[in-house]
Amino acid sequence: MDFETLQKTRESCRIYSEQPVPRETLTHLIDVARLSPSACNSQPWRFLIVDQPEARAKLVEALEDEGLNGCPWGDRVPAFILICEEEAHLKPGVGEHYGSQHFAQLDIGMAAMALCYEATSIGLGTCMIGTMSQKKLHQTFGIPEERPVRLIITVGYPAKKGEPRKKLRKNLDEIIADNHW
Repeated sequence: MDFETLQKTRESCRIYSEQPVPRETLTHLIDVARLSPSACNSQPWRFLIVDQPEARAKLVEALEDEGLNGCPWGDRVPAFILICEEEAHLKPGVGEHYGSQHFAQLDIGMAAMALCYEATSIGLGTCMIGTMSQKKLHQTFGIPEERPVRLIITVGYPAKKGEPRKKLRKNLDEIIADNHW
């Protein structure tokens, strides 16, 4: 599938089948994500797979953060991949000028998209979740306090087959300019 078709096909999946995702497949998704570009090749990420029933249940509890929950259907997700922000080691001058973590969240976003596109290309569904309790995640999964979880990606086989939903996007003329704002 060419990239434009992949872009049109990928969607946020919130209804998964009960079929488990093999650990080898989850590892493969991370292997693809780690090839993503990052500022000064800093690779400021660490991935945590959560796919065992007890760990998934604890993760679902950590998705609720003071009344916010971007994944109320989390108890039906076969697997989660957490992306934690690692310390970025940038080239001399770059880190001093911008700060060592200036690009880290952008880099993590690119890795997350690579993971999601690869998942789509092999028939899996994903959804990026950004609301979570850092405190609960750090306590439950032993994540060092100085390593925030930036994204949680749900992964599973979509229960619904067929054409993706129609994407609602701004018209091109609303978001493009030539040579000047």
